[in-house]
Amino acid sequence: MNEVRLIACRLTLREELAGSGLPGPVVEKLQRQYEGRVFEVEDLRAAIRAEKEVLEKLTASGAVEGSGELRLLSGERDNVDRLLDDFFDRKFHSFRAAYVKITGDERITGQVRAASRLRASIQTSTFAEVLGDAVTRKMLREYNAAGLDDWRKIVDIVPADDFRTQHRPRIGGYGDLPTVAQGDAYTALTSPTDEESTYAPTKRGGTEDITIEAIKNDDVGAIRNIPRKLARAAKRTLYKFVFDFLKDNPTIYDSTSLFTAGHGNLGTAALDATALAARRLAMIKQTEMDSGEQIGIPPKFVVVPPDLQKTAEDLVIPPSSGQYMPTSPDFLKRQIWDVITVLYWTDANNWYLVADPADIPTIELAFLDGNEEPEIFVQDMPNVGSMFSNDKLTYKIRHIYGGAVMDYRGFQGSIVA
Repeated sequence: MNEVRLIACRLTLREELAGSGLPGPVVEKLQRQYEGRVFEVEDLRAAIRAEKEVLEKLTASGAVEGSGELRLLSGERDNVDRLLDDFFDRKFHSFRAAYVKITGDERITGQVRAASRLRASIQTSTFAEVLGDAVTRKMLREYNAAGLDDWRKIVDIVPADDFRTQHRPRIGGYGDLPTVAQGDAYTALTSPTDEESTYAPTKRGGTEDITIEAIKNDDVGAIRNIPRKLARAAKRTLYKFVFDFLKDNPTIYDSTSLFTAGHGNLGTAALDATALAARRLAMIKQTEMDSGEQIGIPPKFVVVPPDLQKTAEDLVIPPSSGQYMPTSPDFLKRQIWDVITVLYWTDANNWYLVADPADIPTIELAFLDGNEEPEIFVQDMPNVGSMFSNDKLTYKIRHIYGGAVMDYRGFQGSIVA
């Protein structure tokens, strides 16, 4: 029986010290004191509390301020980050326990005097900051795995250095070069005109809070869903921003709608083989500005609502070898297509063609300073703001980008009445 109690005490000692948050030398001291003997759990916990009180007095100074402020020993930040990552990855199942383990604020007060994990060290952070970092890491993993990346296929991505209007001039083409007879002078070519697309990066975002009540009540589901929901909202907003250029038929650089009869890129027929071939031919016959020469660039992407996905794929995806019939050639299936199904479109009839941006300008999308992913910021001032006035940690998500159509010639739309 004594052997069993020794084993139980050894396990208890290991668990209590691991979760105590005490620095290594103090943990070693308590381990030497209690290792190899039977003891009461409350005695060990009282000893841990006593060591924490001593540390708190040793580190107390006017420089220690803030709500739930941490002074982390070198290497401890990694342990804190790992603990919060495990919570969001469902490996650690209590946010309240994580908060207490990190801060030592066992009564969940949000006050620095209640947080016993104060250290003299090289790095100072707040619980709000380390949690914000964990939310950011989880959000970016979710953002990059959100499955709404088809917008990348039809845009050209560039960085923007500031919020000023971006100017994208584009000149027309020259006509055929005339022959020059022997001894004759070269004649001046007709200079092409130019047209310009403009846009400015715009901020998108909002705030979210984690209240002291949520921590104390251990609202695991609500807290754990924050990074996933933020990532989904940011990704969906960007996805819709790009595909709305097709759906909404906006006014573009020449002060007319993207799809018009004057642009030679507007049809009205429902999606079938005849209509698809006609719109493909219309794109190939688009002419260069000024020169009037056919560009000869075919579409690559068939962009459809969910209702037309099957129709589009039946039209353009080649059959497998088992279905191949050499006596029945299919012109459309011999072309290079990529079907994009836009998940949020509700109009079941309209469909579009888009050229490869590598062949002709389509949509340009600029991210401020090249930051393609959203950012998380924390309101971490303990004496002002939301923590002071409302007992909550406030986080801000921000995503900054802008864009515009560069050339209508890379688009065909069929707006079905």
